[in-house]
Amino acid sequence: MKRILVPTDFSEQALYAFEVAVAIARKTGAAIKLLHVVEMPYAPSFSATGDLVSRDSIEQVYVLKLLESSRDEMQELLRTVEHNGVEVVQEVDVDRVNSKIRRVVREDQVDLVVMGSKGSSGMDEFLIGSNTEKVVRTADCPVLTVKRRQPNFDIKNIVLASDFKREIRTAIDKVKMFQDIFDATLHLVYINTPGAFESSNNIRNTMETAAQRYGLKNYTINVYNDVIEEDGIMHFAQDIDADMIMMPTHGRTGFSHLLSGSIAEDLVNHTSRPVLTFHLR
Repeated sequence: MKRILVPTDFSEQALYAFEVAVAIARKTGAAIKLLHVVEMPYAPSFSATGDLVSRDSIEQVYVLKLLESSRDEMQELLRTVEHNGVEVVQEVDVDRVNSKIRRVVREDQVDLVVMGSKGSSGMDEFLIGSNTEKVVRTADCPVLTVKRRQPNFDIKNIVLASDFKREIRTAIDKVKMFQDIFDATLHLVYINTPGAFESSNNIRNTMETAAQRYGLKNYTINVYNDVIEEDGIMHFAQDIDADMIMMPTHGRTGFSHLLSGSIAEDLVNHTSRPVLTFHLR
């Protein structure tokens, strides 16, 4: 791992993400880029009397002030988190957040995005979502989401939830890389639900065959029964006191995403544990 991207909005959760990124960088020797994106409103500007005024001059001043303030906050963030020995560069830009992150991931050949997440629920989750969700859905590299401060960040128990069929092979190298970084135990889990019930014996055989095929080491095989997959993953992680959940995602967008949803994105929203997502493509 050579490059870690930490998008920040200067929230507490973004601070926690930077702390985690520094901990990972210390183990891997990776460099970190801190990125803040100023998003501009696109509505017309009106004077106090309701007349349309020149947007150029007003918006230029507005943007310059935002950029100046953002750079000051970036310096404060750097002073807040001890990062001696870790290379950290910073960038402040005016753009759409998700578009800018995707472009930086591609152009800088980023290996990992670490983002803070506040989570959401109910109608807010359906109508608005979050930038973190969008990055999870579209980023070309693994995304680690962090909600709470992780003091002395050290991963010893990782939950890997999947059906362990052909699709997981496209991400197995990333799974093994993160396990190796922390010398962690990998807990493979299949969530058996009433709507897609299978024999536990058949599932275990499938999981063991996959583990052998992919050369996994230091792992456990687990079949966990629950009503829905998302709850099963969270309950299993709680039962073993997992430090991280790994979850593949298909990265669907648009109407197909609304129809199918995403267990990975639901986990990012609803669990307090760090979640590492990676695309199956």
